[in-house]
Amino acid sequence: MYVKRVIDSEIIFFFAKKPVTWTTLLSTTVFLCFHFLHLRALSIPFLPIATVGTAVAFYVGFKNNSSYDRLWEARKIWGELTNYSRALASYLISVVRTTDGKASAKSFVYRQIAYVNFLRIQLRKRNVWDDSHIYTQMATECFTNKPFEEEREELFEAFCSRDEAEYLRDKRNIGKELLFCQMQALASFKAAGCIDAYEHSDMMRMCTDLLAQQGKAERIKSFPFPRQYAFFSELFVIIFVCLLPFGLIGEFAKLDENCAWLTIPFSVLISFVFYTMEQVGDTSENPFEGSINDVPMTAICRTIEIDLKELLGESDLPAPIEAVNFVLM
Repeated sequence: MYVKRVIDSEIIFFFAKKPVTWTTLLSTTVFLCFHFLHLRALSIPFLPIATVGTAVAFYVGFKNNSSYDRLWEARKIWGELTNYSRALASYLISVVRTTDGKASAKSFVYRQIAYVNFLRIQLRKRNVWDDSHIYTQMATECFTNKPFEEEREELFEAFCSRDEAEYLRDKRNIGKELLFCQMQALASFKAAGCIDAYEHSDMMRMCTDLLAQQGKAERIKSFPFPRQYAFFSELFVIIFVCLLPFGLIGEFAKLDENCAWLTIPFSVLISFVFYTMEQVGDTSENPFEGSINDVPMTAICRTIEIDLKELLGESDLPAPIEAVNFVLM
């Protein structure tokens, strides 16, 4: 997640340089042919181009709204995961009755920290449709992406017992298995008299809600933004940008023959606006792919870890995740 209030010009230039260069060359060529070679046939009426531009703006707006919905839903899911993790740990620590139960509660809380972290690294696995987007490249420069297997072993060592690690290592969905372990632990607490039936029911409901939130996140991860919307949005912007200088050249020539050169800067400006609008939606489509517009799952997981360890009364707490080059992961 990019956290600086104003996006650096370096970033804007980095993703806009190709379309701006291409548009500058096209509009310059149209101007030179129109003004010096007197190819007046290059000028076409601006009204149909304006109609195309209006349609493209509506289409891009629809795509951006849909992309933002995916991004915002992803952030709400992680907000719910945070809330349920805090509530579940607080509930168990508060109501557990026996000394042995209190010792087991610590393992339960550590397993909950492991759960959110495993869900994070599962969601950050690269998909076949996730190309190396410029925003992903920038995030990679700020944060080193470790292989899934390496992060998995680090999480096992930090939060799981050796037996749990052996049980979970070959599971396809470790997050789901950890929640299953949590439910089994709650059943053990109830059988041992550490919690009563009502408390067991409440906490099992929280685990079920966690499974539901995980399913929502996996739906966003496994179902890409429909290509028929994303592809044609970009195609329509390209068509409009290609037509633009042919419509502007005649309009500026009507003002004055010497004003025809204004086609170049205005074509670049309008094209930049439309291309940027399209890119805003494009970079928000998949919020779990490790780009600079990603949901900051690493920071959220660290916040959960700090909160839950504080509930256990621990003083050696990890530091919150800080933004690197204004990117918070």
